Amino acid sequence: MRLSSLVVSMTLGAVTAGLVLALGSSVAPAQAQLAPTPAQALAAPAVENSEAISEALAYIRTQQQPDGGIDAFGMGLGSNEGGTVLATLGLAASGRPVSWMAHPATGKTMVDYLAAHAISYTHQTTYTTSDYLFPQQAGYLLVAVAAANEDPTSFGGMDLIAQLNDTYHPATGAYSTTASEGFFTGKAEEDNQAMAILGLSAAGQPVPLAATDYLINSQSAAGAWGFDDPDTTAMVVLALIGSGNVQPTDAVIQKALGYFRDTQLPSGGWRPSWDTDLANADSTGWVMQALVAAGYTPATESWAVPLNPHQALLNLQDPVTGKIGGTYSNAYSTAGALIGLTEQPLFFLDRTHRALRALTWLGEIQNADGSWSFFGSPDPGATCDAVLAYASAGFDPYTVKASGSGLSAMDYLSASASSFVTKTADSAGKLALAVESAGGGAHDFGGVDIVQVLTSTWYSSTQGTFGDGGNSWHQSFAMLGLAAAGESIPPSATQALRDLQNVDDGSWTDAWGFDKPGSTGLALQALTAAGVPDTDVSVVSGTLSLKSQQNAEGSWDAFGSPSANSTAYAMQGLLAAGEDLVVDEWLKDGYSPYDALATLQKIDGPFVLAGSDNDFATLQAVPALLGVPYPLSDTELVPFVGVDRGPDPDRLVIVRPRASFGNSVDVVIPFGSDQDGDGSVELNWRVSGETTWVTGATAYRADGYYTATVPVTRCVGYEFRAISSDTDGVQYGTEITDTVVFNTKLEFFFLPLVYRRVK
Repeated sequence: MRLSSLVVSMTLGAVTAGLVLALGSSVAPAQAQLAPTPAQALAAPAVENSEAISEALAYIRTQQQPDGGIDAFGMGLGSNEGGTVLATLGLAASGRPVSWMAHPATGKTMVDYLAAHAISYTHQTTYTTSDYLFPQQAGYLLVAVAAANEDPTSFGGMDLIAQLNDTYHPATGAYSTTASEGFFTGKAEEDNQAMAILGLSAAGQPVPLAATDYLINSQSAAGAWGFDDPDTTAMVVLALIGSGNVQPTDAVIQKALGYFRDTQLPSGGWRPSWDTDLANADSTGWVMQALVAAGYTPATESWAVPLNPHQALLNLQDPVTGKIGGTYSNAYSTAGALIGLTEQPLFFLDRTHRALRALTWLGEIQNADGSWSFFGSPDPGATCDAVLAYASAGFDPYTVKASGSGLSAMDYLSASASSFVTKTADSAGKLALAVESAGGGAHDFGGVDIVQVLTSTWYSSTQGTFGDGGNSWHQSFAMLGLAAAGESIPPSATQALRDLQNVDDGSWTDAWGFDKPGSTGLALQALTAAGVPDTDVSVVSGTLSLKSQQNAEGSWDAFGSPSANSTAYAMQGLLAAGEDLVVDEWLKDGYSPYDALATLQKIDGPFVLAGSDNDFATLQAVPALLGVPYPLSDTELVPFVGVDRGPDPDRLVIVRPRASFGNSVDVVIPFGSDQDGDGSVELNWRVSGETTWVTGATAYRADGYYTATVPVTRCVGYEFRAISSDTDGVQYGTEITDTVVFNTKLEFFFLPLVYRRVK
């Protein structure tokens, strides 16, 4: 267990009701209110901005032009590349597919516009090669292309990744060219460097250490970049953390966070030097991106002065049009606000990068014998799921080995094959499916002819069933295994699976009657693999069944809550049946099943079950996330190389407490991250100078903070000790450590009403 002990020393001189003090801050926060119980807080969404986000998106839609682009500045000048990129990022961060925002007359999307202008936007006029590339524009476009789940190696007639990498200079670490035109330049500078790194990170590409060192070495004394500009500083922080070369605990990030603290406005937002509004929507959105990347999720009470960044943006929203931005309000400022309100880091929006982090996480929990576990024990079934996950992403399962081990998943399965195939029919079928997906042969694997076992041991020619005749999973996996091995599936087997379909709603159920969506999706894959057309009544009714079971979030439930496992198999079944899951028919409030599945994944890779990292959910989610049904098609597999997963969002990121004084003391302890909700705070107090701590103040978890009311009213000095614990670690500043202690002493005076901090 990690503990962070925050000791706050306060002297209560003239106690003034309603006086509010922020420890370590020169701005008074809002009066603290009693928080709900932990159960209530965990049941509520972190930040509810859905209405504001929907209204902002509706406004941006009004600015879309027939070519698919966005009139970013509302001046009637037509579509703008930079504004369309930002709008694409806002749309993707909002969890909507790009196709959701298409011009009603032409059907063109923002991606259509960006593809048509990719070369002209990223290059000096008349040039197409990397020698005349603008790294900032290319990196910016690459972030959007990745977020839109497009292929960055072939977009608009160019390979964005290759061209951007060509501009890298190992000697200096800079991404730069000689390109120059108008306000654009390719020379080595912070804007070019930050956006090039962010683009490559968003596309899941490695970033050289020298490239991030270039930015680290150019940080100003104030902790900023870009002539102490909040926008550039935020982009740099996002790029550094997104690269995986820099952690939120590193001094360079903590110094930048100090700059954000020092420049945050009473409105809760930020603005560049030329702006005189209460906050600038674009600047605030970018800073919130940096805060989310650094672990402040949500960026609410941990950044309240007294208002928080979310409130700053919401206060800039026009209640009539939905646009966000104050004096300079337009589609550009609205899109900038969206990337803040959505709290989705831009380097983690594309499905390919998400899959890479998930597979890296899975690799870190692989057993030394090459297996993965299920219910704590090495398990061939879970290992088959892992093989399918890696192969679906194009990686060779034979190359996936635990650190320090020479055994792969296929070694474990080979050693287990003879016993596993005799366990159940679906075991044999899943093994055949996994072996063929890894490039092996199901007729001879581990000394076993899996196909023969399926057809002789498990198949009943008289009934057409495999294994337990009443189990759709046995039937489906056996059929999928045969199809993967290139074997024909007996018509009687196909009919037997049809016969297991529930006539009342078109679904299939597992042997226990629990997972209708997953069972239905698995059966649809098996029927399609058997050659059943998508017009067949069994496929049509199965598809309609999944449509009726889809929940309001766009996913599918198991045991009454959204399930990554059920959603994954349901999606794969629909994809096998020829369904397009990003068209209106499958969208819920604009969210596709892909987007819904993504909400069940944490930023460091794993998918969750009941809020906690879950290997089984992660194993089964990856193929669906990538849009790949079973059986997998034959593709060339490459060795797997993991990526940096970033910091654990389950750690507790503690911020200095603050307190308000009246008839008692209300202490607020803001925090970030702790997505699994297992952090806790114990608050103790004592009269200054005494040696014994008084315990008993319960700290309740709320939206971004813990709070406790301490019944102390004597006009004497008090010390408060907040002990924060989390099994995933407690971060405070530059450390994730067991104990962090700081002392603050406050003295109060009557007239004028001021306070000063004594060091």
